[in-house]
Amino acid sequence: MAKLTNPEPLSQEVTQELERIRSAHRLRALTDSESGSGVNRLPKGVYGFTYSPAEENFPLFNDRDLRSFEGHKLEDGSIFLLGFLTPEDKASFEKGAGPTIHLFPEPKGNAVQLVRVPLARIVRHAENSVRKGTGLELLLRQA
Repeated sequence: MAKLTNPEPLSQEVTQELERIRSAHRLRALTDSESGSGVNRLPKGVYGFTYSPAEENFPLFNDRDLRSFEGHKLEDGSIFLLGFLTPEDKASFEKGAGPTIHLFPEPKGNAVQLVRVPLARIVRHAENSVRKGTGLELLLRQA
């Protein structure tokens, strides 16, 4: 059996910002019975954590673990991945261009800018890119 690893604790500032975003979108944590379900099967207005970001119908779990991304399913049904970008990637992302960005599940190095990436903007992702330590490589369509 694989041994689970605990995530690095997030700073108080990051934790407060995540709580602010959840509250602003009226999101609730997953229940135990919902944990592990594909995001498309989950009710609207929830958040959880995933090891399979950007996969179709990725599962969300109620516990955050190492290298897991936070996912939100809003009340309108739209789905977002939350993560951290470098200032350069964040500037490109916010311009709405269709660049390749590298999204990290936790602050790492210069990637400390928290963002919400709409799943609808993700064209494709590079499998296993998170394990390489370079962040989840995402090709985005223009906004």
